[in-house]
Amino acid sequence: MTEFHNLATDFFEVQAQYWQAADAGQPTGGLFQQLTLLGRRLLTVLGRPGGATPGPVKASDVAGILLDVHGRELTTHPSGARTYRQVEEFWAAAEEFTSHATPDQLRNFLAGKAQYELQEGRASEALALVDRATHLPDGPALPPPSPYGDLRVLHAEVLHRLHDQETVLEVLAPLEAELAALLPDGPIDETDPEAMRLLSARSGHGDDGPATAARLLQASTVYMRLLDVKAGALRDTGRPEAAERAFVRCMPLYTASGLTEVGLLQRARCALDRDAVAEAHRLLELAAPLFDGADAGDRTSMRAHLRLVRGAAYCRLRAEAARLGNGDGWWKESLRWCDRGERCTADHPDDLLAAGLHAERARAHRATGDQTGAVRAYRQMALALDRVLRVPLGHRFDTLHLRFHQPLFKEVQAFAEETGDAQLCAVVTDLLKARAFSARLSLLRSEAWRTPAASADTTGRDVRNGPDHGAFTEVSRRLASAERRGAWKEADRLRVERAGLLTKIRAIDPRWRLIRDDPPFDLDRLSHFLAAYGTAATGGNPGPCVALSLYERPDSVLAVLATPDGGLHMGTRRLDNRVLSALEAHQRELQEGPALLDFWGHRGIGLADLIPPAFADKIADSGTCLLAPHGRLHTLPWTVARHHGHHVIRRTAIGIVPNLSCVPLLDHRPAGRVRATLLGVTRQPEGKELPEAGRAVRSLAEYLGAHRLREDPITGHHATVATLRDLLNSGPPDRSITDVLHIVTHGLAAPGAPFDAGVQLIDGVLEAGEVLMSRMCFQEVLLTACSTSLRATADHSGGHGALEFLTPLTPRPLELAGDVANALVHAFHEAGAAFVLASPFPMRSRLATHHCAEWIVHRCHGSAPLEAARRAAVALLDEDDSPEQTDKWAGITAYGAR
Repeated sequence: MTEFHNLATDFFEVQAQYWQAADAGQPTGGLFQQLTLLGRRLLTVLGRPGGATPGPVKASDVAGILLDVHGRELTTHPSGARTYRQVEEFWAAAEEFTSHATPDQLRNFLAGKAQYELQEGRASEALALVDRATHLPDGPALPPPSPYGDLRVLHAEVLHRLHDQETVLEVLAPLEAELAALLPDGPIDETDPEAMRLLSARSGHGDDGPATAARLLQASTVYMRLLDVKAGALRDTGRPEAAERAFVRCMPLYTASGLTEVGLLQRARCALDRDAVAEAHRLLELAAPLFDGADAGDRTSMRAHLRLVRGAAYCRLRAEAARLGNGDGWWKESLRWCDRGERCTADHPDDLLAAGLHAERARAHRATGDQTGAVRAYRQMALALDRVLRVPLGHRFDTLHLRFHQPLFKEVQAFAEETGDAQLCAVVTDLLKARAFSARLSLLRSEAWRTPAASADTTGRDVRNGPDHGAFTEVSRRLASAERRGAWKEADRLRVERAGLLTKIRAIDPRWRLIRDDPPFDLDRLSHFLAAYGTAATGGNPGPCVALSLYERPDSVLAVLATPDGGLHMGTRRLDNRVLSALEAHQRELQEGPALLDFWGHRGIGLADLIPPAFADKIADSGTCLLAPHGRLHTLPWTVARHHGHHVIRRTAIGIVPNLSCVPLLDHRPAGRVRATLLGVTRQPEGKELPEAGRAVRSLAEYLGAHRLREDPITGHHATVATLRDLLNSGPPDRSITDVLHIVTHGLAAPGAPFDAGVQLIDGVLEAGEVLMSRMCFQEVLLTACSTSLRATADHSGGHGALEFLTPLTPRPLELAGDVANALVHAFHEAGAAFVLASPFPMRSRLATHHCAEWIVHRCHGSAPLEAARRAAVALLDEDDSPEQTDKWAGITAYGAR
């Protein structure tokens, strides 16, 4: 008892000393260490078996104090003082105390941790933390002890950083109504004597008067944060005047908190947005004393922290104001502020602010004619913006990120074209095409989660056994049951619920934390891959390998061609009315039918009509072309493309990739013995027979023989969803064998529902969303099914799955941006396949199975996957190369890089 009393006394004394030092802006590191050691010892005493809790002190009291100081301590150090790994270790040390905390204490700790991660520019991790806090007992979905201590404002702040401003405003509306009813005159200004007198009078009746006053002040604090976030959302939705009115309303509250400069910077931003440069200058001058007159001795006060985290924003606004003011020699002043801003980002890294500074630097260099400096700054800007959302958060946030920053990307792209800088153009174009997909692929193809940087919660085992995955499986089971019973309304509801779960699972997947520094486009890596292409693996088509990236515009196509000699070439092809009309007709026919699927043969279009003629010649002379289309170009039948009237595939193998940075990631060595697994669906769920699938599988099995089959062919009543699910979870691959999965069935497209496309089995549908969460042993996949590579271009549900209880009542369709790689073929890539044979539109089953049979024959005789696909296509062309015949199989496309 004496030991406990002494420990408790020392613990609470050190706690008081810690907060006194913190309030005085003095260093607290030593006191923090003392407090942590005392708290750990105190918890040990309290947790001894069989011992009664001595005195009034509970383990949760100690844990709450320790979690509070851990949350505060990290913010007192400049960001560069700790590496990301050290920050992770710091948080892990704090987790030691969470088992003793109450739900409210843990929620506060997680909210503080989320606020820190958001401040550090890691919105993805903040989102995951908010989600974790939301699901604690008595969370925001239930009535909390304090109605204004919930997470809605913090969640809105995360969404604001993720550019989801519409949802921010929708989320805040009910909370604002609650606060306005409680505080009809707005937030309480604690520096206003009259406001405090009214508060005292309002709460002075009864024994709960002090508690009422405390609750109102807490509500006032939340109200102020709400107005601040709302104003930012209004500004970013193009309403600077409304935003400025909101910020002006907050100014007394900023002043009361001693952080007037927060409001001044926000108002200066709004002034610049409406071209009121003189007003912005005035406001920035008012903020200058804090940012220009730094007190070196003050490192821990709130004002010192504001100077640290907003210094770069202040400098960026100064640089922009200098440019928009357009005074004599403005670029000198702008560059001076950019230099100073970069020193701020060195002390406190923030990729979003760094991107803005790099953009202003590039514009200043352009004004002086310094193209080299502008190229360097624009490249740094593009890479910084990429790091802002390097972690994929689902198609909604990826789309909103690109939409918000697209003007900057387009500015860089136009400058690269103007100056002929192909590498800069390639970097930016790659970021605009399937960037989130390539980021995921870079992690899934690496051993990252087996390195020291990986923690227990970033391993695939933990990821796949979480509660959300269990819920996903259960909802899938209920959905299949509803569809079998014909309960279509229930099935529609469950499908929406499952899509939301999948979006959420992908958004907060802890594995994405390991994605840090993979380059979006690495010319050296790509050049090395192309140069070694012919010798790195056997069975390829003789001749050089080139890579072509396309970017579609309304009236032109921007092309970047990489060659094995390290060359990178850029060109633009203007599209004449004949080509534009052909593209529009092709898209219309694909949607409405019937379609002339051989776009090239029926419409008389050649490769040189879409890309620079010199590039078309280069491709026709190469042995292999790795092609990254864009926009509507994804739906063209590239396997039957023509150049000067001849089919390019007769000489050149063609492999489709999402972007150039994916090329090395999709590489594999197809030298091992081919071993096939054949699955043919002979009857659809509604009872329609598909006898050709059974015949195709039996014929292939007979040719391959037992020694080349992984197992007996799967047909009839064995071809179930459960069977295919087991195959998809058969990984990892055997490096000594190349396992091939061949599926013969009907494919289902879902152009308005990402991840809902799938393949039919005898008892239901297995969809892309389930495929991409799998890990299979198959490195090569043949999908003899229609429309399995058709990308969804919109999400009719709005893509709000990651927002959990904050889903808007009326989802708005979301047009996807960023050339999202969300087709079934990409799901198989994520599941482990390096090569997939698929089609973006319907095809005749007889010719499709013939093509796959030819592919398997050539593959078994040593041809690499792309070369086997080329030879199979040539065999069909040799039989009949008329457009009327190629229509029946033109969509069969090889997706891969080898």
